[in-house]
Amino acid sequence: MDALLCLGLSATEVTGLRRYQGYEVAPTWQICLSLFILQYFSLKFYRIVVYPTCVSPLRRVPGPKDGHPLIGHAYKLFTASPTSLQVAWMRADPKATFIRYLSFRNRETLILNSPQAHREVLQTNCYAFVKPAFLKRVIGDMAGHGIMFTEGDAHKRGRRLLVGPFSHRNIKRLLPIFNFKAKEMVSVLSKIVGNEYQHDVEVTSWLNKTTLDIIGIAVLGYQLDALTSHSAFSDAYNTMFELTPVGNMIAAVNAIVPVRSWLPLKANFEFVQAKKTVRTLLRQHIRRRKQEILDVKHSLDTENSHLDLLSLILKEKSEGLAQWTEDEILGNVTISNFLQGHETTAGACAWALHALSLNGHMQKRLRDEINVSVLEDTDPTVEQIDGAPFLNNFVLEVLRFYSPAISTPREAARDVVICGQFLPKGTIIEIVPAILAMNPTVWGPTVDQFDPDRFDNLPQEARDPYAQQSFISGPRVCIGKSFALLEFRALLVHLVRNFEIQSVGNPVEYLRGSPSLRPAGGLHLKVTKI
Repeated sequence: MDALLCLGLSATEVTGLRRYQGYEVAPTWQICLSLFILQYFSLKFYRIVVYPTCVSPLRRVPGPKDGHPLIGHAYKLFTASPTSLQVAWMRADPKATFIRYLSFRNRETLILNSPQAHREVLQTNCYAFVKPAFLKRVIGDMAGHGIMFTEGDAHKRGRRLLVGPFSHRNIKRLLPIFNFKAKEMVSVLSKIVGNEYQHDVEVTSWLNKTTLDIIGIAVLGYQLDALTSHSAFSDAYNTMFELTPVGNMIAAVNAIVPVRSWLPLKANFEFVQAKKTVRTLLRQHIRRRKQEILDVKHSLDTENSHLDLLSLILKEKSEGLAQWTEDEILGNVTISNFLQGHETTAGACAWALHALSLNGHMQKRLRDEINVSVLEDTDPTVEQIDGAPFLNNFVLEVLRFYSPAISTPREAARDVVICGQFLPKGTIIEIVPAILAMNPTVWGPTVDQFDPDRFDNLPQEARDPYAQQSFISGPRVCIGKSFALLEFRALLVHLVRNFEIQSVGNPVEYLRGSPSLRPAGGLHLKVTKI
């Protein structure tokens, strides 16, 4: 854009010189090129050096001052452990409303650093902020452009259509599916462990397969069987989302320059083919399900296969209660849910097991509560899960201490004032859940300790509904929040009452470059069958 601006300006200036001054000292193209180079580099110098340091209305916002002259803190963020730099910046000024840092080409980014700032961005001025274009290219390339990327009235309409199927009442009906797949995972792990004491198991892969199967059945009524076998869908899905280093590089380049449609590399070809396979299989399944709803007018309560959320949506559509197009269902219901509800829940479960492996007394306490609340050889009910106080506190503490989402960016769609600070149109803000979750002014002096009991006596600041952002707050709150929380707790119940878990003794490092908090190289634990 800057290049086009300078080119147009140079051409205009040369035309003016020739027309009004009779300027013929040098050929036109040389004059134009000279003006272009001078103006382009002057403009870049202004944007990169002068504006952020001397002109920007954000220049006095607290933040780190040790950035690179050209790329700010971009390289440090790329090489640092996830959220470690952001938390360190927060600790330098924990009471600040915002933290300002400079990214590539010294572009200013503001991290929200107080519950009130989160409230004003996510609730009061929710639709004044949109998903940045680069995020749409990266995530939309995989998930399509459903409710994740709709804005304003389009988002409100999509959310209204999803509220019914994703209501707490409908989510509770899915618990038998959660229990069924959790028991299947327990069976698979039991065969792996056998009678061996403290068998080394890499748990994240099995949790990923389990949550993928759950999403398939509960959302689509689609049997993926990722736990026990391979399918065309699960293979293609894994190709899309388990990118190789080359695949990650292509995704990064595609965020800036659209190269997917023509780049002649094997990794790109495999991604494009996998994406086509996933979307084709999902479309075929949607059409089959739609035909079943039209042909068979029986209640969705008659069998588990029709408890899935897709069937509820298609039933509403057939009755004229909701006007969904096939593309909207594909983007808003199917691919979005796979992307948002699969990896993050599996990751949260993995961190829960990690925390239990480091805190044996908590593991025993949780197992004792589960054994008291849930009868042996029976599946937990919603009432039993909701009535287990330590289980619920433990889950909340896992989500606080190991915030699944790394960062969620937003861009100001217009000039806006947040907590008294003017933000010009185009300002990038970041919601980093770990910032509030690890802030001692919110959670108190024990913020760095893993302590589920804190939720029985929270400081006043931590009781603010905007003090924890695991699912984002406001009108854009994760539509699958109830789904994820019930699934998470059900999986924990089955795992804890069937296995004793211990750490292998090695430090666990976070995976860099992932959109969610994941252990690098997977999570290995010593597992013993009870």
